[in-house]
Amino acid sequence: MFNSRYNWQMANLSDQDQNQLDQLAEETGLPSLLLSVLKANGYHSQKTIEDFMSDQAKLHDPFLLYDMERAIARIQAAIMVSEPILIYGDYDADGITSTSLLYECLESMGANVTYYLPNRFEDGYGPNTQVYNYYIKQGIQLIITVDNGVAGFEAIANAQAAGVDVIVTDHHEIGDSLPDAYAVIHPRHPKGQYPFPDLAGVGVAFKLAQALMEDLPSEFLDLVAIGTVADLVSLRDENRSLVKMGIKQLQQTDRLGLQEFYEREGIDPRTINEESIGFVIGPRLNALGRMGDPSPGLELLTAFDPDLIADRLELVEDTNSKRKEVVADMAEEVDQKLTSLDYLPAIIILAQENWHQGVLGIVASRVVEKYQRPTILLAQDSDNHVLKGSARSVPGLDIFQLLRGAKEYAQAFGGHEMAAGMTISLADYPNWKERLEELAKEQEKDILEKATLNIAQTITPSDVSLNTIHELKRLAPFGTDNPKPRFLLKDVELKQVQQLGKDKNTLKLSVKEGTKGTLPAIGFKKGDWAEAIDPDQKLDMVVELTINHWNGLDTPQALVVDIAQKQASVFDFRRAQSRQEVFKVKNAIYLFQAEKFAQAYQDDLPESSQAVLARDMTNLPKLGKDKLVIFDCIQDYDAVKIFINQQDINNLYLFAYSKDQAYLHGYPSKANFAKVYRYLSQHPNIPLKGAEAGVAKYLNLSLFHFKVIIQLLTELQLLEWQDGQCRVLGSEQKVDLKASKTWRNLQAQMKAERFLLYNESKDIKDYYFQED
Repeated sequence: MFNSRYNWQMANLSDQDQNQLDQLAEETGLPSLLLSVLKANGYHSQKTIEDFMSDQAKLHDPFLLYDMERAIARIQAAIMVSEPILIYGDYDADGITSTSLLYECLESMGANVTYYLPNRFEDGYGPNTQVYNYYIKQGIQLIITVDNGVAGFEAIANAQAAGVDVIVTDHHEIGDSLPDAYAVIHPRHPKGQYPFPDLAGVGVAFKLAQALMEDLPSEFLDLVAIGTVADLVSLRDENRSLVKMGIKQLQQTDRLGLQEFYEREGIDPRTINEESIGFVIGPRLNALGRMGDPSPGLELLTAFDPDLIADRLELVEDTNSKRKEVVADMAEEVDQKLTSLDYLPAIIILAQENWHQGVLGIVASRVVEKYQRPTILLAQDSDNHVLKGSARSVPGLDIFQLLRGAKEYAQAFGGHEMAAGMTISLADYPNWKERLEELAKEQEKDILEKATLNIAQTITPSDVSLNTIHELKRLAPFGTDNPKPRFLLKDVELKQVQQLGKDKNTLKLSVKEGTKGTLPAIGFKKGDWAEAIDPDQKLDMVVELTINHWNGLDTPQALVVDIAQKQASVFDFRRAQSRQEVFKVKNAIYLFQAEKFAQAYQDDLPESSQAVLARDMTNLPKLGKDKLVIFDCIQDYDAVKIFINQQDINNLYLFAYSKDQAYLHGYPSKANFAKVYRYLSQHPNIPLKGAEAGVAKYLNLSLFHFKVIIQLLTELQLLEWQDGQCRVLGSEQKVDLKASKTWRNLQAQMKAERFLLYNESKDIKDYYFQED
């Protein structure tokens, strides 16, 4: 059994819906599959569909933004008299592109302008009083924030008090009030009426530039696309238009830095899309701010000097590589901490002194993805005796509102529903953590509910073609609020299950439908799923469709999003090359017949797994693990069936190790007993310890049979031992060998081996998991 990670929500079509789709297909000329995706995304009428599919840009009047006129008048006045202007940005990709855009815009208008991108470790997020004061002393008379500002009360108040006007352009969550700035331009301004609330920081900066230049400044659209996609804001309405136009601009950009970047990365500019931004460009710009100084990113985007560009490209790549290493190390540390816990709390909150503050958000996102819990990771800043952290959430919990419930213990916090940052003093951390855990516990039911995965339609492998995928690309750019279409492949057979990559972190499947052709599927960061997928069982799989480009050949390919196998599974490890193959099953009960094996291999088990002796099976409470590993041959294998039912086991891993292979040897014959007894009688006080193999060979017996006979004779008091020597004792009474404990154990061992070692795994599965 493989349980789905998400709650699958099918966009089921009624007969009326299908009729509507058929009608829309006639009216719009669009394929039925594409229309079903649009319908699943909330586009039901011909007008809404045509609006969405239209190439005509949907851009709103920038002067609909509150305070825009006031801001424009102030900036124009500053330009006319050459007042020094400071653009104060942010250290992520949105902040870097916002700053680049406004800097180029004002410079092109003849402004006396400079910029400052904060270092997250030295300056923190948002307006910084010390930095503001430094530039005010240098003669700055106007400060414009981009991608920050709505939480910068102190710094902005100090600047305004010093006679320096501050214009805030931001898109982040607005708290209970706004700073007393000269102007605040925000798409969600409480006094504003802007028709689209979800602009990124670079989108707000673009609207300011549009108003300043009194025209559409298309030369900045490439920057808008990078910042908007990288910041994961909604890709509907105006953002969709901005990104579509921006991607076209990126495909033919005049920016020398981007041109050199494409060449270095082997990117064909014609193929640039939102995925290029989200997985290649954006992460490298973000890496700069995560690891330290983000300024090289701005220089790369705006420079004309080839030598400077080459230097900055080298720096960007080195920084990104370092960021990857730090993330991998921290993720492993977090995973070790969590797997050692007896249970996972409703919210995961972990803090450690040596963690890198810049990658806390990335690692927190990975923890959320893996454990399906809202996660807050914090790093200790020893200089200031504070903890700085990042939070990532699940759909069932608004993390920003949760943080507001503990605001009395926080020095600072900000963010939105799914992500946030915070600063907590070491002294307040225990109370802050306890309070958040209490609040999360109250919402545990919502937190633990599987996130919804919307599925547009059920398809078959034979439905997938290059033409189908090209049609679906017309819905791009994909992202927040316009996800890539997801489809259900139902009851497909598996032809191949593989783990790829040096770290075996990629899952590769090949699925088929009856006798029809196969469809390759790839699952990035899902390599561990291979160990839990039963290759002999059909599965349901939610996928996105993509094109695999390899050696000049394009072929359809599915990207694995989620998988479900409904039946219990048996995984056959009986031919494993080493025991270590068995010691990798996480969150499992390892069942041992022999106590010596349990003791010897206890430390080899994954931290999330637990060793249990077969003799203790009936006395255990429910252990909360859905996997069972049978390590050696459990003699009472019937009791295992009861144990499986009691523990709600779904997956059985069969190793069933047997050193002696008693079933193959069979029972020792009476003649063999007589042979051994006669030999020992003729050799009194023989030093048998350590010489068993030689004696067994002399008597033409297997060592196994010889040891069983010796054990039986000893148990029946026909043989006694002293200092490694044995002596035969006479007996006038008739001895019943089969009544001995040794014989019963041998009988049970042979029966267990016959069942566990020599049955097909299908038969074992039927026995343990089919209802009686």
